Amino acid sequence: MNVIGAKLALYLPVLAAWVALVGATLNRAAPVVVVPLAGASALGITALITDTPWLIAAVVALWLWGVVWMVRGAQG
Repeated sequence: MNVIGAKLALYLPVLAAWVALVGATLNRAAPVVVVPLAGASALGITALITDTPWLIAAVVALWLWGVVWMVRGAQG
C-alpha cells in the first residue's frame, strides 16, 4: 500500500465520525448517539496526532455504534 493510501485509510474513518457527529448534533440526537460519535471523533484525532493506527479500530467501532443508534432512533 502506498503512503497516500495508508494515510487515506486513517483519515476517512475520522472524517466519517466527525461528519456523523456534526449531523447528530445539528439534529439534536439523543446522548446515546452523540456520546459515541464524540468519543470516536476525539479518539480519531488522538490516533492521527500520535500516529497510532491501531486506534482506528476503536474509532470505527464507536462510529458504528453511534450510526446504528441514530438509525434505530429514526425508525421509531
